[in-house]
Amino acid sequence: MFPFGQKGQKIKGTMVVMQKNVLDINSITSVGGIVDQGLGFIGSAVDALTFAATKISIQLISATKADGGKGKIGKSTNLRGKITLPTLGAGEQAYDVNFEWDSDFGIPGAFYIKNFMQNEFYLKSLILEDIPNHGTIHFVCNSWVYNSKNYKTDRIFFANNTYLPSETPAPLLKYREEELKNVRGDGTGERKEWDRIYDYDVYNDLGNPDSGDKYARPVLGGSALPYPRRGRTGRGKTRKDPNSEKPSDFVYLPRDEAFGHLKSSDFLAYGIKSVSQDVLPVLTDAFDGNILSLEFDNFAEVRKLYEGGVTLPTNFLSKIAPIPVIKEIFRTDGEQFLKYPPPKVMQVDKSAWMTDEEFARETIAGLNPNVIKIIEFPLSSKLDTQAYGDHTCIIAKEHLEPNLGGLTVEQAIQNKKLFILDHHDYLIPYLRKINANTTKTYATRTIFFLKDDGTLTPLAIELSKPHPQGEEYGPVSEVYVPASEGVEAYIWLLAKAYVVVNDACYHQIISHWLSTHAIVEPFVIATNRQLSVVHPIYKLLFPHYRDTMNINSLARKALVNADGIIEKTFLWGRYSMEMSAVIYKDWVFTDQALPNDLVKRSCC
Repeated sequence: MFPFGQKGQKIKGTMVVMQKNVLDINSITSVGGIVDQGLGFIGSAVDALTFAATKISIQLISATKADGGKGKIGKSTNLRGKITLPTLGAGEQAYDVNFEWDSDFGIPGAFYIKNFMQNEFYLKSLILEDIPNHGTIHFVCNSWVYNSKNYKTDRIFFANNTYLPSETPAPLLKYREEELKNVRGDGTGERKEWDRIYDYDVYNDLGNPDSGDKYARPVLGGSALPYPRRGRTGRGKTRKDPNSEKPSDFVYLPRDEAFGHLKSSDFLAYGIKSVSQDVLPVLTDAFDGNILSLEFDNFAEVRKLYEGGVTLPTNFLSKIAPIPVIKEIFRTDGEQFLKYPPPKVMQVDKSAWMTDEEFARETIAGLNPNVIKIIEFPLSSKLDTQAYGDHTCIIAKEHLEPNLGGLTVEQAIQNKKLFILDHHDYLIPYLRKINANTTKTYATRTIFFLKDDGTLTPLAIELSKPHPQGEEYGPVSEVYVPASEGVEAYIWLLAKAYVVVNDACYHQIISHWLSTHAIVEPFVIATNRQLSVVHPIYKLLFPHYRDTMNINSLARKALVNADGIIEKTFLWGRYSMEMSAVIYKDWVFTDQALPNDLVKRSCC
């Protein structure tokens, strides 16, 4: 180290960057193929970083010496030359840079950077070495830096330290406040690719009423249909509905929210659209035109997905081969086949999934273990009786007690042995509309008994459909109990199938999309708007938010949008998102974690 107080010293720095064209090309296996498909990918950058010495400038900011209430700003310095480091990853390039320093400047705590190139680059890190009386300072950046003309203020990065606001070095405090102000934006204008603004908006971009009533969808996020907020894009409104945002191919999200280092949204969206446009019609043909109505003619058609696969269009996988996530979705064993590995439950016995034991096991060990709860008997409904009639469950003691091992219903409840999987109340208001389409279903209530060996067994299933004379007359309901022989056995199997379909829809649209993806996005936005990158809570939360906003923006574009994959392949159809908003009305933050969730369901 140099003795403190010397003048005219040099601070050595090493900056690691990745070029735009390196990132976008090296991560894709066949760029030429993508260009041929008209994706508009431009593979070559105008500027090469080997000539960037005069096109990237850096100014250090002092954390210990102030000038006018803010940390001193050092002289502008350009990158020097490219160097080799053993720690560089694929596509990474390192450059050295020297900064003038003297004791009047103090210890650096941040830096400004300007990009004068036409294209953006990915700034991974900056390391300053041999700082007098201090040593080494690390700046972990992991951010895209666009041409400086695109920013109203210079890009700033802080040293990899952690400070509460009250503990932030005084010379850095105003820089910290200004950076948060920049990230919040002013709530106006359409967001551009290079913007770094985190702002809130309602879900008003799921439909496109300008394309016809078939594509119109309600706005989610008001008092009638409350919903978590999404990231604001600021796109224009549709002609037919001034409350709905006009869909577009470009869906803004802060660039650093993209998958990993890739600007891959366009590729992934293309892949998802390919699934919708190319694969689903093939499946429709393969299964006699019934796949989109969730119908198979026989179990052999179901097993076809696991044993022989389905022939895809010629060269289809070659077209999307550069998209790793799509290849993983298809899990193909060959160029022309859509083939899935058989579930373990079917590997020994192809009929094992039909058993009551497996049906009950999947209720708590399957996709959606978050709905089952202890029952209160008799089972009542929270639906408005004036609007929907009497929806009290018609499952009676005589349906249950023959299989309670000698216990009465009261004794079983007292011993916490009776559970219910309830897919009734939330479905009833939409059931008539859902059944008006090609898909038909029932609202379901399923009662399970906890046996002495610790496993569940189903006791009864109630299937309910709308009354033909109107909602106010209540449902038309039937109760089915386990059977192992004759026609009754097949009817019982069909009743279980209706339960599983309801549970799968609830899992995908509520437990997965709503409770896992949509609900987290406003927390991502709030964290970036309210907490500086040097705040300890920000550093704790940041890894858990990775890719959330990007996944959600892609979902709004091709998965949960009007006529998207969810609406085409799930029972709730065009009412999927609207129903998720109705269910969200009962969402309570403190109920989500353990043990509160189990306590709420009386499962502990």
